[in-house]
Amino acid sequence: MSSPFPDPAIGTHLLLLDPDSHARLRCAALLRAWGYRVTDSSEPALLDRIPLLPVDLCLLDPSDAREAGWSALTRLRQRSRLPVIVLLQHDSTLERVLALERGADAVAPKDGEPRELQARIKSLLRPREGDPTEVLMFGRFKLEPMTRRLSGPGGFCVVLSQSEYKLLRAFLERPHSVLQRQELLHLARGDGVTALERSVDLMVSRLRQKLNDDPSSPLIRTVRGVGYLFDPPLR
Repeated sequence: MSSPFPDPAIGTHLLLLDPDSHARLRCAALLRAWGYRVTDSSEPALLDRIPLLPVDLCLLDPSDAREAGWSALTRLRQRSRLPVIVLLQHDSTLERVLALERGADAVAPKDGEPRELQARIKSLLRPREGDPTEVLMFGRFKLEPMTRRLSGPGGFCVVLSQSEYKLLRAFLERPHSVLQRQELLHLARGDGVTALERSVDLMVSRLRQKLNDDPSSPLIRTVRGVGYLFDPPLR
């Protein structure tokens, strides 16, 4: 019997797991329109076959009646770093926190803006750290990963703390996407770190100061009641 999974050498392969057949078919069609190879299923148990499957990223709605999706995500994180985007029907804060605590790399509303989902997929498929000697450019700013040195207009140069560096990297990997505070906390502080969401506001404030962020045309925009959006300059 032939494998239901496509040749791993042909394109980027996404695994879509959703108990809602109508939503799954709509999402699979969208992903294929973007050029991805897609395997879709209602069974979260497929996650237990990772990393044996030739999959590059998983999109998971864990809210099946048996709570099997949440359990499968927890088991996956014990043995694999496969990028996972959790898709939430109601997009509640509690479920966002639960998804990140269980090991999701990102969270997205099922009925949200398709371009936001597309941007998150692309950012997770890129290498997380890349070459440590690579210089990252955004507008007139320059970030050196090896030294965490940030330089910009007017000749200023500062060294970011580890958490500030991770926060800026998170923004750079997800430009023009609204990131909730809990998600930023997870990205900037890492797994297993307990902190209050207001600590994200403090980190963002410090990063804004080091960027000399102009309040009249900010790089980091506050989305009231939700989180932050990074709007990097084109030049």
